[in-house]
Amino acid sequence: MTEPAATPSAPGDPQRAVATRRTNPVAAHPITSLAIGVLVTAAILGTLIVPIYARETPYVGDFPFFYFYLLIYMPATALVLWIAMLLQRRLAPRQPAGPGTAGTAGDPVSGGVR
Repeated sequence: MTEPAATPSAPGDPQRAVATRRTNPVAAHPITSLAIGVLVTAAILGTLIVPIYARETPYVGDFPFFYFYLLIYMPATALVLWIAMLLQRRLAPRQPAGPGTAGTAGDPVSGGVR
């Protein structure tokens, strides 16, 4: 009998340890993780630091400052959190497309139907 040309390696094989080891996304991208933390913290602190917006004067148009602050703060917070979400998606490991995945997105398809 002949031996197979290549034998599959075991999961604990030290030759493949580097290829199969997963790294923590936060440790792998510290600057991006710091940017996400700063953006989310700024969005939260904008409402927790009440003296910033708890005043009636000055008026901006017919609006007291409190209402003007809210009109500006809510869309700005949505934009900041959207940017943080996009940065977080970049940290997620990408899964290669293979059997049972939908095209290039790597989304699993149950039963082959979306």
